[in-house]
Amino acid sequence: MYSGGAISWLCQRQASVPISTTEVEVVAASEAAREVVWLKRLSSDIVGFAEAQDIQIDNEAAIRLAQNPEYHRQTKHIEIQHFFVREKVAEGEIAVKKITTEAQVADALTKPLHGPRLKMLMDKMGLE
Repeated sequence: MYSGGAISWLCQRQASVPISTTEVEVVAASEAAREVVWLKRLSSDIVGFAEAQDIQIDNEAAIRLAQNPEYHRQTKHIEIQHFFVREKVAEGEIAVKKITTEAQVADALTKPLHGPRLKMLMDKMGLE
């Protein structure tokens, strides 16, 4: 999001088959981190983002994994490539923020929703 409007989004199947919701969120957060890094490089001359850009996640375990580089026995199966988000959080380039499931804007692109909630999320995204 920039100036109240969505500037980039993606909705696709993940290349791997995750075995937990935490893994799904970590993979999605890493993809989002890659997109944020690319957008920052693309727009650095125009906008000049100085502060860390937020990635909003509604899964507590995925947030803890992104912020804490410790070994976690329950997540040893998650591929190293999916911890790109952890790397960028440690570097201060990205900040991971907790968001409620009801306010998760990405749900408008990934789930079937009732009209009022879909409209609310689309408005938050800057789309009509």
